[in-house]
Amino acid sequence: MRISAILLLLVFFCAASVQAQKRINNKKDIINSRGDTTSVLVPFKPKSEQPKEKVYHPDSTHSPHKAVLKSLALPGLGQIYNHHYWKLPLVYGGFAGLGYSYYVAQTNYKAFLKQATALSRNDKANIDTVKFGNLQLAQITPYVDFYNRNRSLTIIITVAFWGIQAIDAYIDAKFQHSYTMDNNLGFKVTPTIINAPSLAYSGYIPGLKVTLRMK
Repeated sequence: MRISAILLLLVFFCAASVQAQKRINNKKDIINSRGDTTSVLVPFKPKSEQPKEKVYHPDSTHSPHKAVLKSLALPGLGQIYNHHYWKLPLVYGGFAGLGYSYYVAQTNYKAFLKQATALSRNDKANIDTVKFGNLQLAQITPYVDFYNRNRSLTIIITVAFWGIQAIDAYIDAKFQHSYTMDNNLGFKVTPTIINAPSLAYSGYIPGLKVTLRMK
Protein backbone atom coordinates (compact mmCIF):
# COMPACT_ATOMS: atom_id res chain seq x y z
CA MET A 1 0.00 0.00 0.00
CA ARG A 2 2.79 2.36 0.97
CA ILE A 3 4.78 1.39 -2.14
CA SER A 4 1.77 2.13 -4.36
CA ALA A 5 1.31 5.52 -2.72
CA ILE A 6 5.00 6.36 -3.18
CA LEU A 7 4.92 5.34 -6.89
CA LEU A 8 1.80 7.42 -7.40
CA LEU A 9 3.49 10.47 -5.88
CA LEU A 10 6.58 9.96 -8.07
CA VAL A 11 4.46 9.79 -11.21
CA PHE A 12 2.58 12.94 -10.13
CA PHE A 13 5.79 14.92 -9.55
CA CYS A 14 7.30 13.73 -12.87
CA ALA A 15 4.20 14.78 -14.76
CA ALA A 16 4.17 18.16 -13.01
CA SER A 17 7.85 18.83 -13.80
CA VAL A 18 7.38 17.90 -17.49
CA GLN A 19 4.37 20.21 -17.74
CA ALA A 20 6.31 23.07 -16.13
CA GLN A 21 9.23 22.57 -18.56
CA LYS A 22 6.83 22.73 -21.53
CA ARG A 23 5.40 26.01 -20.27
CA ILE A 24 8.90 27.53 -19.94
CA ASN A 25 9.80 26.45 -23.48
CA ASN A 26 6.56 27.88 -24.85
CA LYS A 27 7.30 31.23 -23.20
CA LYS A 28 10.79 31.30 -24.76
CA ASP A 29 9.36 30.56 -28.19
CA ILE A 30 6.86 33.40 -27.84
CA ILE A 31 9.58 35.84 -26.76
CA ASN A 32 11.85 34.84 -29.67
CA SER A 33 8.99 35.09 -32.17
CA ARG A 34 8.43 38.69 -31.06
CA GLY A 35 12.05 39.57 -31.88
CA ASP A 36 13.37 39.95 -28.34
CA THR A 37 17.09 40.63 -28.82
CA THR A 38 17.78 39.84 -25.14
CA SER A 39 17.04 36.14 -25.68
CA VAL A 40 19.86 33.71 -25.02
CA LEU A 41 19.37 32.34 -28.53
CA VAL A 42 20.84 35.50 -30.06
CA PRO A 43 24.66 35.36 -29.90
CA PHE A 44 26.36 38.39 -28.42
CA LYS A 45 28.94 40.19 -30.54
CA PRO A 46 31.35 42.80 -29.25
CA LYS A 47 30.99 46.29 -30.66
CA SER A 48 34.25 45.95 -32.58
CA GLU A 49 32.88 42.92 -34.47
CA GLN A 50 29.65 44.57 -35.54
CA PRO A 51 29.49 45.25 -39.31
CA LYS A 52 30.25 48.85 -40.18
CA GLU A 53 28.46 50.80 -42.85
CA LYS A 54 30.70 51.96 -45.68
CA VAL A 55 30.98 55.67 -46.20
CA TYR A 56 32.01 56.99 -49.59
CA HIS A 57 33.25 60.48 -50.26
CA PRO A 58 33.61 61.57 -53.91
CA ASP A 59 36.63 63.79 -54.48
CA SER A 60 35.19 67.11 -55.66
CA THR A 61 38.70 68.51 -56.20
CA HIS A 62 39.60 65.83 -58.75
CA SER A 63 39.29 67.51 -62.17
CA PRO A 64 38.25 65.49 -65.25
CA HIS A 65 39.25 68.45 -67.43
CA LYS A 66 42.76 68.36 -66.04
CA ALA A 67 42.97 64.60 -66.62
CA VAL A 68 42.06 65.03 -70.32
CA LEU A 69 44.61 67.80 -70.84
CA LYS A 70 47.36 65.74 -69.25
CA SER A 71 46.52 62.71 -71.42
CA LEU A 72 46.45 64.79 -74.59
CA ALA A 73 49.78 66.42 -73.73
CA LEU A 74 51.48 63.11 -72.96
CA PRO A 75 49.82 59.68 -73.01
CA GLY A 76 49.71 58.12 -69.58
CA LEU A 77 49.78 61.35 -67.57
CA GLY A 78 46.01 61.24 -67.11
CA GLN A 79 46.22 57.70 -65.74
CA ILE A 80 48.97 58.82 -63.35
CA TYR A 81 46.79 61.75 -62.26
CA ASN A 82 43.95 59.31 -61.54
CA HIS A 83 46.35 56.99 -59.64
CA HIS A 84 45.57 54.12 -62.01
CA TYR A 85 49.16 53.08 -62.48
CA TRP A 86 48.22 49.57 -63.62
CA LYS A 87 46.99 51.07 -66.90
CA LEU A 88 50.40 52.50 -67.83
CA PRO A 89 51.73 49.20 -69.29
CA LEU A 90 48.60 49.01 -71.47
CA VAL A 91 49.00 52.59 -72.72
CA TYR A 92 52.73 52.47 -73.39
CA GLY A 93 52.58 48.90 -74.65
CA GLY A 94 49.95 49.92 -77.19
CA PHE A 95 52.01 52.84 -78.43
CA ALA A 96 55.14 50.69 -78.58
CA GLY A 97 53.33 48.13 -80.74
CA LEU A 98 51.96 50.82 -83.02
CA GLY A 99 55.40 52.43 -83.29
CA TYR A 100 56.97 49.13 -84.30
CA SER A 101 54.22 48.52 -86.84
CA TYR A 102 54.84 51.94 -88.38
CA TYR A 103 58.60 51.30 -88.51
CA VAL A 104 58.13 47.99 -90.36
CA ALA A 105 55.61 49.47 -92.80
CA GLN A 106 57.73 52.56 -93.49
CA THR A 107 60.96 50.60 -93.99
CA ASN A 108 59.44 48.10 -96.38
CA TYR A 109 57.48 50.76 -98.23
CA LYS A 110 60.61 52.79 -98.95
CA ALA A 111 62.55 49.69 -100.04
CA PHE A 112 59.86 48.40 -102.41
CA LEU A 113 59.15 51.91 -103.74
CA LYS A 114 62.84 52.41 -104.54
CA GLN A 115 62.96 49.06 -106.35
CA ALA A 116 59.78 49.82 -108.27
CA THR A 117 61.12 53.23 -109.33
CA ALA A 118 64.40 51.71 -110.48
CA LEU A 119 62.59 49.04 -112.52
CA SER A 120 60.25 51.57 -114.12
CA ARG A 121 63.23 53.71 -115.17
CA ASN A 122 65.39 50.72 -116.01
CA ASP A 123 68.03 52.13 -113.65
CA LYS A 124 70.27 49.11 -113.32
CA ALA A 125 72.54 50.88 -110.84
CA ASN A 126 69.75 51.06 -108.23
CA ILE A 127 68.06 47.71 -108.94
CA ASP A 128 68.63 45.47 -105.90
CA THR A 129 68.77 41.92 -107.22
CA VAL A 130 70.20 40.61 -103.95
CA LYS A 131 67.15 41.49 -101.86
CA PHE A 132 64.38 41.29 -104.46
CA GLY A 133 65.84 38.74 -106.85
CA ASN A 134 64.20 38.69 -110.27
CA LEU A 135 60.89 40.22 -109.21
CA GLN A 136 59.38 42.34 -111.95
CA LEU A 137 57.61 45.69 -111.66
CA ALA A 138 54.17 44.07 -111.74
CA GLN A 139 55.17 41.90 -108.79
CA ILE A 140 56.70 44.78 -106.80
CA THR A 141 53.80 47.23 -107.14
CA PRO A 142 51.32 45.28 -104.88
CA TYR A 143 53.89 45.32 -102.07
CA VAL A 144 54.30 49.07 -102.42
CA ASP A 145 50.55 49.55 -102.09
CA PHE A 146 50.30 47.07 -99.21
CA TYR A 147 52.94 48.72 -97.02
CA ASN A 148 51.71 52.20 -97.91
CA ARG A 149 48.21 51.24 -96.76
CA ASN A 150 49.56 49.67 -93.55
CA ARG A 151 51.58 52.79 -92.81
CA SER A 152 48.54 55.05 -93.22
CA LEU A 153 46.35 52.71 -91.19
CA THR A 154 48.90 52.64 -88.37
CA ILE A 155 48.90 56.44 -88.21
CA ILE A 156 45.09 56.51 -88.01
CA ILE A 157 45.03 53.86 -85.27
CA THR A 158 47.71 55.73 -83.32
CA VAL A 159 45.66 58.93 -83.35
CA ALA A 160 42.54 57.00 -82.33
CA PHE A 161 44.40 55.23 -79.52
CA TRP A 162 45.68 58.59 -78.29
CA GLY A 163 42.11 59.81 -78.08
CA ILE A 164 40.88 56.60 -76.41
CA GLN A 165 43.39 56.83 -73.59
CA ALA A 166 42.40 60.48 -73.07
CA ILE A 167 38.71 59.49 -72.89
CA ASP A 168 39.58 56.71 -70.45
CA ALA A 169 41.36 59.21 -68.20
CA TYR A 170 38.35 61.54 -68.35
CA ILE A 171 35.87 58.79 -67.39
CA ASP A 172 38.00 57.62 -64.46
CA ALA A 173 38.42 61.20 -63.24
CA LYS A 174 34.68 61.84 -63.61
CA PHE A 175 33.84 58.83 -61.46
CA GLN A 176 36.28 59.95 -58.79
CA HIS A 177 34.88 63.49 -58.93
CA SER A 178 31.16 62.81 -58.89
CA TYR A 179 30.52 59.18 -57.99
CA THR A 180 31.53 56.68 -55.37
CA MET A 181 34.32 54.28 -56.14
CA ASP A 182 34.76 51.08 -54.12
CA ASN A 183 37.85 48.95 -54.57
CA ASN A 184 36.59 46.24 -52.22
CA LEU A 185 36.21 43.53 -54.84
CA GLY A 186 36.73 39.80 -54.60
CA PHE A 187 38.15 37.78 -57.48
CA LYS A 188 38.39 34.00 -57.26
CA VAL A 189 39.31 31.30 -59.78
CA THR A 190 38.49 27.68 -58.91
CA PRO A 191 38.60 24.43 -60.90
CA THR A 192 35.28 22.88 -61.83
CA ILE A 193 33.71 20.08 -63.86
CA ILE A 194 31.35 20.87 -66.74
CA ASN A 195 28.74 18.31 -67.71
CA ALA A 196 28.67 18.15 -71.51
CA PRO A 197 25.79 15.93 -72.69
CA SER A 198 25.78 14.77 -76.28
CA LEU A 199 23.57 12.59 -78.44
CA ALA A 200 25.68 9.47 -77.95
CA TYR A 201 26.95 9.82 -74.40
CA SER A 202 27.40 12.25 -71.54
CA GLY A 203 30.87 13.31 -70.51
CA TYR A 204 32.56 15.68 -68.10
CA ILE A 205 34.98 18.40 -69.13
CA PRO A 206 37.39 20.06 -66.68
CA GLY A 207 37.21 23.85 -66.58
CA LEU A 208 37.74 26.97 -64.51
CA LYS A 209 35.09 28.97 -62.66
CA VAL A 210 35.67 32.70 -62.24
CA THR A 211 33.80 34.40 -59.41
CA LEU A 212 33.67 38.19 -59.09
CA ARG A 213 32.35 39.26 -55.72
CA MET A 214 31.43 42.82 -54.77
CA LYS A 215 31.47 43.39 -51.04
